[in-house]
Amino acid sequence: MLWIVATAVFLLFRVVPGDPATMTLGFDAPPEARAALRAEMGLDKPLHSQYATWIFNLLRGNLGRSATHGNAPVASLVFPSLWRTLELASLSMVVAIGIALPLGVVSAVRVDSPVDHLARVATTIGFSMPTYVLGIAALLVFAEMIPLLPSAGYVPPSEDPVLHLKHLVLPATSVGLVLAARLARFMRAGMLDVLSQDYVRTAYAKGLPSMRVNIRHALPNAILAFVTEVGVNFGLLIGGMVVIEQIFTWPGLGWLMIQSTLNRAYDVVQVAVLISAAAFVIVNLLVDLSYSVLDPRIAYE
Repeated sequence: MLWIVATAVFLLFRVVPGDPATMTLGFDAPPEARAALRAEMGLDKPLHSQYATWIFNLLRGNLGRSATHGNAPVASLVFPSLWRTLELASLSMVVAIGIALPLGVVSAVRVDSPVDHLARVATTIGFSMPTYVLGIAALLVFAEMIPLLPSAGYVPPSEDPVLHLKHLVLPATSVGLVLAARLARFMRAGMLDVLSQDYVRTAYAKGLPSMRVNIRHALPNAILAFVTEVGVNFGLLIGGMVVIEQIFTWPGLGWLMIQSTLNRAYDVVQVAVLISAAAFVIVNLLVDLSYSVLDPRIAYE
């Protein structure tokens, strides 16, 4: 899968209209300068030779250098941004799971109750709301009208850990609340399906407390779909927080891709897309492997 992703990224940036050397230097650059940059970027070679060099460099961990960023290593630009995106995505997922898991369980256990109806209305609204709308609203309320938190920017944790966390609160909460609505629906549907099984009715017939039946017997079997959705959404967050990172000026991977596109640093964009796609594949692989831990009936050879 990673090989397919690397090949797709390579071909995608070769079929995009425009000459990277011209886009980097500008249309007024001398032809000699553009030819020299094309040779430096390896674009003067045949396509199969460029592809072989691309794959070979990836296997060696060599992501190349960016001519737009003063010939700096692309890895030194991408991986710090990836770490900041992972930090934001992880905290957003903690917020989402902390809300969605109990909300989905309670909604399923008390199906058709006022709590269930209220939860369904709230999750429908959250599911339908774009993340950037909630992000802008949170920015206006908690950074402008009630200045409790910083509006945007980034402070390294080594410089000021408390201020670093304060900058994380608004973007992580904005993403986490919207994501919680989606995850709560999956948790509710999974619990409803399990609660209708014969072994649950048998547990109730034995006189077991409802709390023990729901948490000890029903929840472990209902959580597989929830974990799958968590993994899929976490993988999507790694490359899908472009708008939120722009709104809050969070220098993550999405922010880097936008800035690199504006600066015509397509060598950086190419690697950033590859890294985000690879992260999605790896996260979903880890989710698949976790099934054997969550459900002993699933065995892997």
